[in-house]
Amino acid sequence: MNQNFSLLEFLQIPVWIFDIHQKRILWANSAALPLWEAKSTEELTARDLSLDMSEAVDAILDGYLSRFQQGEKIKTWWYFSPNDVIKKALCYFSGMPGPDGNTVMLVEVIAEEASLRRELAFSGSSNLALLFDESGHLISANNSFTHSFGEDLNDLASFLGDAQLADKWLAAARHEGILKAKRLCWTGKSHHWLNIDGKWLTDKHQLLLSLINISQEKEQLHKAKYNAEHDFLTGLLNRRGITNAIVENQHSQHPYSLLFLDIDGFKLVNDTYGHAIGDKLLRAIAIRLQEEVKFKGLLARFGGDEFIVQAEHRNIENSAMFAKQLIKALNRPFHLKEVGELSIGCSIGTSDYPSDAKDIETLVTQADMAMHRAKLRGRNRSHHFSPDMADALYRKMTLRHHLTLALEADAFELYYQPIVDMKSKSLKGFEALIRWHDEELGQVSPGEFIPLAEETGQIVPLGKWILKTACKQLALWREKYGKAFIMSVNLSRAQLQSSLAPTIEGLLNRYQIPPSQLALELTESTMLQEYDEAKQCLDDLASLGIELYLDDFGTGYSSLSQLQDLPISTVKLDQSFVQGEHKGSQAIIEATQAICEKLALKVVAEGVETEAQLRYLQQCRFDFCQGYYLGRPMPAHEHEERNFSLLNTIPDALPQAARQQQELVQ
Repeated sequence: MNQNFSLLEFLQIPVWIFDIHQKRILWANSAALPLWEAKSTEELTARDLSLDMSEAVDAILDGYLSRFQQGEKIKTWWYFSPNDVIKKALCYFSGMPGPDGNTVMLVEVIAEEASLRRELAFSGSSNLALLFDESGHLISANNSFTHSFGEDLNDLASFLGDAQLADKWLAAARHEGILKAKRLCWTGKSHHWLNIDGKWLTDKHQLLLSLINISQEKEQLHKAKYNAEHDFLTGLLNRRGITNAIVENQHSQHPYSLLFLDIDGFKLVNDTYGHAIGDKLLRAIAIRLQEEVKFKGLLARFGGDEFIVQAEHRNIENSAMFAKQLIKALNRPFHLKEVGELSIGCSIGTSDYPSDAKDIETLVTQADMAMHRAKLRGRNRSHHFSPDMADALYRKMTLRHHLTLALEADAFELYYQPIVDMKSKSLKGFEALIRWHDEELGQVSPGEFIPLAEETGQIVPLGKWILKTACKQLALWREKYGKAFIMSVNLSRAQLQSSLAPTIEGLLNRYQIPPSQLALELTESTMLQEYDEAKQCLDDLASLGIELYLDDFGTGYSSLSQLQDLPISTVKLDQSFVQGEHKGSQAIIEATQAICEKLALKVVAEGVETEAQLRYLQQCRFDFCQGYYLGRPMPAHEHEERNFSLLNTIPDALPQAARQQQELVQ
């Protein structure tokens, strides 16, 4: 044994030294002998391995020498056939100085095919080689290639499936020296995706292609791409899939409509029958939509119970008619054997390429806006996008951001509007009304930001701030003027939680306010949503001694029995009836007074703006009034600056006093 290699004997893996020039093994350790089907090292080193070595392999080994001289190491699967037994081994090839000073190849076997199952996916993918002459005829294929694909390949043109491309490759290789490509190629037996590294052998005028079979990788990528772009439940394209499909074809795209579908009533199905039935319904919806959309465009499940349809204008009459067709199809009952027939609706928003937008993201956003407009207009219908929707959405997003900042900075203010006692001719109290002036947006109407706060849940912290500020102001006025004003504060439905009564009780105690001086106003619709839960909260508030007002009476949907059942003390008649000039409004005013008198409820008339309205309400024996004629909403300091004490008593000549009151608050 050569002493230069003696230390390698102790390695447990098969190792040998191969002389590339002489095509002989110079030395091998004991672990390598079984792999080579050799009884001894002497027998192995005596073999002439050039006898069955193909020209392709010879060319590869020459290439390895150049790489070794640059310090490279090579990891690859290697085919060899000792004693006509075909074997594959995963090897590390590296260069080292030989006995005569020339570079020899150190081969370290990492694993044999039989012992490395988890890498078998790659075992047939590398160490493939083809050698072509300068005309493109195949000179040689190595054993790895012929073992995998046979010996039927004849030339580069057949391999590439394109004679002109073969000529270009040969010319490029001669000029550049190397070439690289990934391509679906014909191996003489079948087509495979191959990673190709080409090298022009200048001295021999030959092209050597080293190949890696990446068909399995391509198949896995294709499968992964399919899964990433398709919905697992329905098999339709998903959001990514339809976006990619449209973007890929956008350069040659004909005008089309994008339809955004949302299923009306799907949540009720899920809540009633469970998600398993909901999933079956979604699959049935997908099948029915496919029947309507086929040959007209693309269909995707966008998420949840939302679907997207892309329909080219050349394939449909117009988007409105096509949307109506889809709605009609989904309106037909669905039969599920577990529950029988189910009926649903569908709201659709549409936008057009390229007239509304030229990118898919904007089109989807526009169609989504239009779909929500369709829902607002009654559901089970379609609506086309218009620019005002985008303006409204931008305004809403801007408001939401500024509302968050305003909450953090306590950038709100309370105004107080007087409520007059019609019988005692005195000031009963005030309604606390929130105002918001934003430096960038200007004065923002409560009618705009309160619904947004309710939608986002911000109404809860905002409502706490209003309650705290109103109670604090009431306590200050009580201490300063010694008057037992009533302060009324509007509540949102979201605030009717079990924690509300303890919170308010804490505020009353903190500011030393008798409960009878605080009134809470709620609209009819607010009180009657989730009636039982709301009633419990209202009962808890009433038990504290707080007055409860029913606001905007006449505009909601309450029944007289529910009015009687709720613990309210006062009804506030909506201003639309007070300001109405037709006989119907007067009839409602008189009927409301009569009903509330029978139910022992006090009545406040809102929106009093003229002396005539005030006189009429006085004739109808209303308890209380409020409106611009009696006093506009103002900050607390303005009430005080305008001789607050004069607001405490209204003389017998009510209209004259009202005019004086109006002068005070203007």
